[in-house]
Amino acid sequence: MAERSTLQRIVADWPAKVLSLVTALLLFVFYNLNRLEDRFVSVPLGITLSDDYVPSTVLPRGVRLTLRGEARSIVTILEDDLKASVDFSRVLTEGVAKASVVVERRGSALGIDPLEIVVEPAEVLVNLERKVRKVVPVTPSFRGYPEPGYEMSTFGLTPAEAEVTGPASAVSRVVDLSTEFIELTGRTENFTTETRVFSRDPLVSVVGIGTASFHAEVHAAIDYRKVEGFRPKMTGLEEGLVLASPLPSCTIRLQASKALLADFQPAEDLVIIDLANVRRPGVYTFPLFARLPEGFALDSLDPESVTIRIAAGGGNR
Repeated sequence: MAERSTLQRIVADWPAKVLSLVTALLLFVFYNLNRLEDRFVSVPLGITLSDDYVPSTVLPRGVRLTLRGEARSIVTILEDDLKASVDFSRVLTEGVAKASVVVERRGSALGIDPLEIVVEPAEVLVNLERKVRKVVPVTPSFRGYPEPGYEMSTFGLTPAEAEVTGPASAVSRVVDLSTEFIELTGRTENFTTETRVFSRDPLVSVVGIGTASFHAEVHAAIDYRKVEGFRPKMTGLEEGLVLASPLPSCTIRLQASKALLADFQPAEDLVIIDLANVRRPGVYTFPLFARLPEGFALDSLDPESVTIRIAAGGGNR
């Protein structure tokens, strides 16, 4: 009889008691929810693709994670222990594909409860194209200029070509690869340097190489100077013979560094005609010769030879 009375007391007003219990549970949940805090972190996004298809648009490099949990717990989570990834490896056709971002908890992120992780963006949308390859030339990029009075005459890259790979539409637009800037400022002599090779299009990758060897020849800047109306100087004519016809004027074009040409003053014997082999009067054709100072080279001489008449006379002139 006493047991029944106890049971009756327990079940008496049961709707009110159930309501009170539910209310208590909700209060407990709300209390715990109010104790949870948010922490925001950004992590790299790993992307898995098939061997034959690649994105034709730039994909996000990372995602933003919202970690919700107890403050003392979530603050201990290392960002490296949260790995975000998206998998397109099973997509084997061209076109638009979509996949959800998956977050893997490792290390310091394991065993934490409660822990809610919200990913932004939660899905990645991508347009896939067939992957192709192509060989293109490598073009050097320069910065600055050699020392005043010097110039870079020849240069080359090894390798001069490289293979690229990427979506067909992007690879078709690639005509060459670029290098990082090669510094020319202050150069006065030949040099060799390693330089990074890269694609200007982020969708296109360079295959097999990361750098190229650049080599260049640098020397004093060469310029030209023309001396016109210059009369050759006659040498070597024997006594008893004289020049019976006037020597024609000539034009000489010299090649040298700009510094040498700036101070150049032509000597009287800059161009000569050597008559040492003349033994008797007559008409002769002789070549003209240029006597050049050190550092000068002959670019042209006009005329290269002259025809003159030698006569008997009282002496040289």
